Amino acid sequence: MSREGSTCQNMAKGMLMFTGLCYLISAGGLTYIGIWVFSTYDHFDEIADASLTLLPASIILGISVFMCVIGILACIAAFKNNKILLSVFFCLILIVFVGEILAATLGYVYRKKVESVLEDDLLDAVNNYNVTVYREQIDYMQHEFECCGVRNASDWEASTFWKINHTNTVPTSCCKLLHGNLTCNPTLGSDTIFNQGCLTELNSEFNNNLVYIATTAVFLAVIQFLALISACILVCRTRDEQEYQTLTEVIGGGLRV
Repeated sequence: MSREGSTCQNMAKGMLMFTGLCYLISAGGLTYIGIWVFSTYDHFDEIADASLTLLPASIILGISVFMCVIGILACIAAFKNNKILLSVFFCLILIVFVGEILAATLGYVYRKKVESVLEDDLLDAVNNYNVTVYREQIDYMQHEFECCGVRNASDWEASTFWKINHTNTVPTSCCKLLHGNLTCNPTLGSDTIFNQGCLTELNSEFNNNLVYIATTAVFLAVIQFLALISACILVCRTRDEQEYQTLTEVIGGGLRV
């Protein structure tokens, strides 16, 4: 094998090892993100569609396990320089690469539907505020995001349940309990309650997470592309070495005869 070929092969091995390490680190990071999403959105699983909360978190955790396997396989394939392992690694990387492109495309297409779905879910929760699980999650959301209602505080006037027993008032979770001020007048128009709606805040929270995921996907896509090239180089070099060894054996055998 020429010096240039050996250098190219060593660079490909190094890139493959680097890819494996990146995958292992990324798998750990995605596992943390998935668990964080589960724990964070546990407060919103009843007032937000599962496709916006539990499903993305489940996919993230599934991908992290898959990436861990690929990372280990990349390191072994680079170290052993085994054609079969390199081919399996290439196929797995290609599947993930195509999957990421597909997921990114779907995310871009459906990104504008997130707010519409959230609005319908939040309005339904406000209208059914008498249901314990809805009440707890609505109160948590309004307190956590410092907001009130869906679009604004006046949404409580139209709440199917709330308007029956309350007039011109909002839940106490809309109160501004700041700077030690524990007094609150939970009426519409009061300066002691939050007047902005929760839809914008919650939608922003979801979209921010999508941005983080998209950024990570772009970074991994670049690494995957380099890994695909590296795997191709190693597979081709391994095949050339095997052919060269076979040819040498044939020639050597002929000379012995």
